[in-house]
Amino acid sequence: MLPLKIIFPVLTKMKKNANLYFLLGSAFALWGILSFYSVWSGTFYAVAVNGLEAGLLKKQEELPAILEELQSKAADYYDLPVVLVEDVTLEKVFRPSAEADAQQVTSQLRHLLSYKVAAQMVTVNERDVFPVKTEKEVEKVIELVRDAYITCQENVSLEKVLIGEKISFRSCYVYPEKLYTAETLVSFLLQGTKRREVYLVSRGDSLWKIARDNNLSVDTLKEANPQLNGDALQEGDEISLVVAEPLVNVTTVERLHAEESIPFETEYTYDSNLWRTQSRVVKNGVLGQKEVVYQVTKENGVEIKREKLQENVLKEPEARVIAAGLSQIPSQGTGSFSWPVRGGGRISSGYGWRNGGFHAGVDIAAPTGTPVLAADSGVVVFQGWDGGYGLCVVVNHGQYCTRYAHNSRNLVNTGQAVSKGQVIASIGSTGQSTGSHLHFEIRSGGMHGSTVNPLNFFRP
Repeated sequence: MLPLKIIFPVLTKMKKNANLYFLLGSAFALWGILSFYSVWSGTFYAVAVNGLEAGLLKKQEELPAILEELQSKAADYYDLPVVLVEDVTLEKVFRPSAEADAQQVTSQLRHLLSYKVAAQMVTVNERDVFPVKTEKEVEKVIELVRDAYITCQENVSLEKVLIGEKISFRSCYVYPEKLYTAETLVSFLLQGTKRREVYLVSRGDSLWKIARDNNLSVDTLKEANPQLNGDALQEGDEISLVVAEPLVNVTTVERLHAEESIPFETEYTYDSNLWRTQSRVVKNGVLGQKEVVYQVTKENGVEIKREKLQENVLKEPEARVIAAGLSQIPSQGTGSFSWPVRGGGRISSGYGWRNGGFHAGVDIAAPTGTPVLAADSGVVVFQGWDGGYGLCVVVNHGQYCTRYAHNSRNLVNTGQAVSKGQVIASIGSTGQSTGSHLHFEIRSGGMHGSTVNPLNFFRP
């Protein structure tokens, strides 16, 4: 224990400095309070969207209320439930010179946040196609697909509609701008995507025929083949076909009530006042009428099968009666032919293939008006205008027929008997002709029989 002589002086000194100690203690306390307030007033909660800061909040409880308000407004705007797409974070930060602003945070979030809406993803055979808003829209899609190829005619009744693929749906969330209307989606399902096929042109093909056979338009073919020069096609050309591939296929079965004509038959009588090469119509035929019921099956609007179910004759047809000639041709010809142009003329084009087409006779050039002579005796079976042949005369000699075309004048009549060497026409340039000449043909069996090279009957 310390002696009193030591303790007493210390106590006396402390008593003298009590006021000083009090002041120091108060100062330290005030410093502590100010420091605590400074730390507390500089503490905030930073709101960020995918790492991008949107502002500061004083209390962390404020953020859920802001997000709930924004989501509610989005749901009202789209009239659908929504979910937030972005990741919103909240981090406690110390920023003594900053200020919290809940209104600014709300405004920033309104610009930074996006939402997906509740939707129904339409599927075809379990494969996702496009989303629509509700199940009601899906039902509308199926209804529109079913009705797409129904025929609206009084004489057609629908028996059955089959959709070849399974159309279903599943719940999902999508961006609002990705939603499709039922009508737009049905158009896509029925038209589908396009694929290209190559068609090899064969002899006799035309753009119209190729388009018809492939259920296309000529304009579509031309658009798919910019290399084409007009409508001309060459054998071996490759034509690109644009073929639609629908995502769904609709089969319809219809009952069709139709009235159809019944063809008439032709009956023959004989008339000795007509040459054997001649005939005339004694009585015109009259078509009959019948009512027919068909079951018609179509796929995507194109008929693929037709079955006759019932037939009822409304009116029987009346036969056509034709009188055929019995009289023999007075002069059958000699079996050899004389040159058909007086003065000879000049052979300007021979028999056979030329310029991509077949020339069925020989061309004999001579001045306009030069007499055309019957190459053999026979009967005139045609005289008059005959398309590209122009003014034309055809003489039947029995086994052969001769044709004299592009005449400026015909000087004989149909049914008239002519002698070998008789003047029957004058040379001209009518029809499809590039100059004054006679087109001379010899055909076997009749005026439309097989052609023969006329020069085979003459010697050089």
